[in-house]
Amino acid sequence: MNYIFGCMLIAGFIFYMLQGNLSSYADVIMNSSTDAVTFVLGLTGILCLWSGLMNIAEKTGLINCFARISAPIMHYLFPEEKNQNILATILMSFTANIFGAGNSATIFSLKAMQMMDDENNHSHIASSTMCMFMAVSMSMIQIAPVVLLKIRQDLGSSEPSSIILPSVLSGLLSMFASIVVCKYFERKPYT
Repeated sequence: MNYIFGCMLIAGFIFYMLQGNLSSYADVIMNSSTDAVTFVLGLTGILCLWSGLMNIAEKTGLINCFARISAPIMHYLFPEEKNQNILATILMSFTANIFGAGNSATIFSLKAMQMMDDENNHSHIASSTMCMFMAVSMSMIQIAPVVLLKIRQDLGSSEPSSIILPSVLSGLLSMFASIVVCKYFERKPYT
């Protein structure tokens, strides 16, 4: 990624140099940097709110209650997984994804994957649980993509919520396809 970013900076420099307009290059760099910081700060509030809510839900037992309710689905998706801590972490990741807080979901996803890797004895072959978790996480439905709504609102969209229905439908389709593919390959013996 550093190479790509470096190449983009060099290409921009060469482009502006050939045009004889290096002062515009400096202006573009400075304005883009300011926009990036403003963008990150705008999302920080949502990330902090979501992380705080998830910590409260975990400490009050709401996650465990939700885990009991969703146990049949979790058992279908992860039939080999018996560790309740791993299942709770997976559930927290899924919940964050469902509400569109992808940055918060990443923290839980990494923790869940690390726990599953420990359980899998750090094998170079991923377990069925790890594969299903990765596939479902990447294709997870988002009922309220709060980050995307915030971005659309900040950019002046007249109807930032108009993407919710298409987002839900595409998320359902991709999640269904991911589950079907994983379940198909779970049944095939590894060679």
